[in-house]
Amino acid sequence: MEKSKKQYFNEINIMRGMAVFCVVIGHSFNPTETPTILGFIKSFVYCFHMPAFFFISGFLEGEKRRSFSEKRQAIVKKAKRLMVPYFFLTVVTAVLKLLFGAFARNPLNYSTLAVDVLIGRNNPNGGLWFLYALFIISIFGILFDTINRTALTGTMFVLYMLNTVVFKQSGYAVGFFLSYAWIYFMGGAVRKHLYEKIKNSELLMSIKGIVIIAVVSIGYIMLAFVRIYKSQSWILATAVTVIGVFLLFVIAVQIEHYHCGEKLWMLLGDYGMDIYMIGYYVQQAIFVICGKILGLDYLIYAWLMLIFGLIAPIILS
Repeated sequence: MEKSKKQYFNEINIMRGMAVFCVVIGHSFNPTETPTILGFIKSFVYCFHMPAFFFISGFLEGEKRRSFSEKRQAIVKKAKRLMVPYFFLTVVTAVLKLLFGAFARNPLNYSTLAVDVLIGRNNPNGGLWFLYALFIISIFGILFDTINRTALTGTMFVLYMLNTVVFKQSGYAVGFFLSYAWIYFMGGAVRKHLYEKIKNSELLMSIKGIVIIAVVSIGYIMLAFVRIYKSQSWILATAVTVIGVFLLFVIAVQIEHYHCGEKLWMLLGDYGMDIYMIGYYVQQAIFVICGKILGLDYLIYAWLMLIFGLIAPIILS
């Protein structure tokens, strides 16, 4: 069996920090049917931030070859890391909604709760779908770790297109796999074929490269605006996702290269899982107290949700 050496990627931790910042933004602001600044920001981060997490996970997994016993150990490890918090936080959220149901944005559906939790559908804590989806995709990756990641990316992308056009499955185990497996395996393919080239690119790591990425980013924001408010094309949506994830990756590499704001993004990356899991409860508490009980203006409690959704989980951790 090929043994992979452990390697730490500062760029990926920075990328995770930026992605988790987008998560907190997404949970703080409300979307709007007509363009507004905060409404667009909310919808904009949703174009790429969750796919970015699947990309990151696939990148870190890379290409590994495991024996049967190693596969079993890897699956147990994934279950402890992903499914234990999934079920634990599901119970915590269900209890909180049982006690404070009058303030819940999405009340519990007791008749289907057990089935919903087991298949990853309509979890009481909506954000936990990612842990479930990542577990399903990771297990597939472990079981079929002898298959080239580039080939898997292509195969999963075909399945994604078929699902988008024909099957149209979403919001539960099968839908999660068909929607995001290709991005997960794309992360492994990028690590193998593009990571070193991007990191060692004299053009991208130069001032000229920063200007190029800045210009491309502006163009990307404009393209995302069209995707959000003007077009429902799945082809455009897919292109916006891929470009957004790749841009985030390249920007993270540039930040690591120039050490510009690196400490902040590394901090958020280090506490990424804590912010993801705890931030939800902090933000919901602010929404209930400031929005529901005190009746404060949306802009006040939305910004409070953003600020304390980032800070409180780090302090609590």
